[in-house]
Amino acid sequence: MYKYGCILMCWLLLAGKLAAQEPFSLEGFNRERIHTTKTAMIVLGGWSVANITTGLLAMGQTSGEARYFHQMNAIWNVVNLGIATAGYLGNRRLDPAGYNWQQSIREQNKIEKIYLVNGALDLAYILGGLYAREYGKNQSGKEEDRWKGYGSSIILQGGFLLLYDAVNLSLHHRHGKKLYQRWEGMQLSMAPGRVAAVYTF
Repeated sequence: MYKYGCILMCWLLLAGKLAAQEPFSLEGFNRERIHTTKTAMIVLGGWSVANITTGLLAMGQTSGEARYFHQMNAIWNVVNLGIATAGYLGNRRLDPAGYNWQQSIREQNKIEKIYLVNGALDLAYILGGLYAREYGKNQSGKEEDRWKGYGSSIILQGGFLLLYDAVNLSLHHRHGKKLYQRWEGMQLSMAPGRVAAVYTF
């Protein structure tokens, strides 16, 4: 039902338009970071819409544990859709030319830390889902179905988000190396009355 491979392949094709042959540009670097983030928000939004739609439709056609599984998929992804929408619109308003070197490094570090922290949360979601399923085994009837169905859904959603955050972290980390390499190659030259930045290649 959930085509991880197809989604990630399309995502990587969209996000992988890297301008490796072009001369380094700070504005271009920031534009690429923003573009990668917007693409990630589109992927998350697409996943959310698919889960909400499928969940709502399947809820009326299933019963027991399966019904609660689809119900939680829909509920969980209402939140994801809100995050994706806010993230996309927020990044659309960013100006790639509005960052100096220090700000660019700070933004690069921030986005990598966000995905790293999110990855830890994803693991917690998966563990929480496993616990819910185990807890459900000690229940009976409707309560058993609810706990096990919700647990399975949380495991699925946590697993997708873990993969999503890992890919994003990898893309941004690889992208960040361009900036760090340029920063390491920069030398400050100071003389009376002036300071100059010189790149060494």
